[in-house]
Amino acid sequence: MAAGRPVPIIVGVGDFKYPSLKPEKALEPYQLMLQSIQRAIQDTYLPEEAAAQFQAAIDSIDVVATWSWPYQDLPGLLSEKLGVDAAHKFISEHGGNQPAKLVDEAARRISLGNAKVAVVTGGEALASCVLSWRLIF
Repeated sequence: MAAGRPVPIIVGVGDFKYPSLKPEKALEPYQLMLQSIQRAIQDTYLPEEAAAQFQAAIDSIDVVATWSWPYQDLPGLLSEKLGVDAAHKFISEHGGNQPAKLVDEAARRISLGNAKVAVVTGGEALASCVLSWRLIF
């Protein structure tokens, strides 16, 4: 590795599974992703002010494509909800290899100095969709 080249590390991991099966409380995938991102930021164990600065430094957002919910610009929506203006916003194709591929690509961007704080996320709301269909029929 070249001297002075940034070394990417994973500093926070978050997971969120919404426990409610009530249709009126159903969440969209982007809401589940936001919860997971917030948990990942908490997982850094940074003090509150430092965590806010860390979040503000997010400059890369990669999203695994959802099957359950259509969005015009899911990475852009997440960027907006996080209060950041990520220079890199990308949504993957569908496929089981996509989470690992996105992590690899985010690490590469960091190592090349093209990003400082990268988010890789994904989420589904299949339970919400099933609940909605039960209400319709």
